[in-house]
Amino acid sequence: MQDDIALLLEFYHRSGPEVTAHNLAELEPDKAVLIQRFVAGECDDEERRELSKFLLQNPERIRWVAEQIKSGRATSSSEG
Repeated sequence: MQDDIALLLEFYHRSGPEVTAHNLAELEPDKAVLIQRFVAGECDDEERRELSKFLLQNPERIRWVAEQIKSGRATSSSEG
C-alpha cells in the first residue's frame, strides 16, 4: 500500500495546479466506495489495481484522492 500512496503523491507533486479537485458525489457509487476504502487502507490488491486503472483514465481525480489521504493522516495522528 505504501508504494501506491507514494505513486499518487509523486503524480500529485508533478501535476501541480492543472489537476483539479473533485468530490465523491460526482462519482459512480462503486468508485466512491472504492476510493473511500483506499483512503482508509482497506483495499486488497485487486481493488488497488482497479483504482489505478480508474485514476489513469481520470488523472484529474488523483489530486483529490491524495488530499483525502493526507487529510486522513492528519485526522488519525491527532486522534492518537
